[in-house]
Amino acid sequence: MAMVNKKLTLGRAVLLTIFFIGALLSLFPFIWMLIGTTQNPNDVVMGRLIPGNQFFQNWVKINKIYDVLHFFVNSSKIALFTVFLGILVNSLAAFGFEKYPSKNRDRIFGILLLSLIIPQMAIVIPMFKQIAGMNLLNTHTAIILPSVMSVFIIFFLRQNFKMFPTEIIEAARVDGAGESRIFFSIVVPSMKATFASASIYMFLLQWNSYLWPLMTILSDEMKTLPIAMSSVMRAYTIEYGGLMILVCISTFPIMFLFLAMQRQFVQGLMGSIK
Repeated sequence: MAMVNKKLTLGRAVLLTIFFIGALLSLFPFIWMLIGTTQNPNDVVMGRLIPGNQFFQNWVKINKIYDVLHFFVNSSKIALFTVFLGILVNSLAAFGFEKYPSKNRDRIFGILLLSLIIPQMAIVIPMFKQIAGMNLLNTHTAIILPSVMSVFIIFFLRQNFKMFPTEIIEAARVDGAGESRIFFSIVVPSMKATFASASIYMFLLQWNSYLWPLMTILSDEMKTLPIAMSSVMRAYTIEYGGLMILVCISTFPIMFLFLAMQRQFVQGLMGSIK
């Protein structure tokens, strides 16, 4: 018995060591990023892992070039509006596809799924002309509107709606509940984890969006964080310390959001219904 326990302890120690090394390798880019915010550009390029004392100097330098907090507010506003409108529109569409049978329902849904194979570059120019024709260039609306409808989110939510009992909906109708009340008072509260997963996905996608905002935003005051980081990288002299600050500001909201909602995210992927 002692020999078995010794083997189990040794195996557990090896496993924990492997996990620790894997975690350290995963966290290394974030550690290097944090250290880079305190160093001068030369130390960042040389890859030194010793914290410096240049954080405030880097913050002042990058804010002289860009209004960092203003870009953060722009990115946050765009992402939050996209999530709110996207979840509202896509959830209603997915619920309609799943719970309201019709003759051509599956055919229309199949056409929507086929649209996923169309590359983004193929629709960028027509979409740009449409936005320009609506006089929406250089506005945040131009970024939000094309991102509201997501075929993937409709597909994801519909697959979860399949597990929601239709009998509950029919019983609510018998009790006199309207369709909107059924959806917002019964379905949505029962599938919070699913909506949390979809929200995180949409937020992450919009927060990191680069190509479309780059095409539609013309003035500095409307720019987002990814565009600001790209502008810093294209400068003649790259302020790597300031760039690391921008990367931190862009990364941490996503990390905090996922860590705060990781349980709901996993439950949503597994199709949790309560």
